[in-house]
Amino acid sequence: MCYDVADDDRRQAVSELLAGYGPRVQYSVFEVAMPSPHVFEELRTALVGVIDGEEDQVRVYLLRVPDLDKVTVLGERRLEEREDFWIV
Repeated sequence: MCYDVADDDRRQAVSELLAGYGPRVQYSVFEVAMPSPHVFEELRTALVGVIDGEEDQVRVYLLRVPDLDKVTVLGERRLEEREDFWIV
């Protein structure tokens, strides 16, 4: 899944939502494995509730399991998730 979201708050909400379903592989791209159509529908509904349908866009590219072995990654760069926390 990838996204282009115009507003910072909505972008953060989409990012946090997708992070609950899979790893971030680029700044606006997550690899999300859906265990069932029901889970996908829940995520789709949540995303529609977060984005502005006229200003934002989320794209879902479906890959079949056999096609996952055909993914080619060039380069070793890894993104580190930013974890905000408080030490009290």
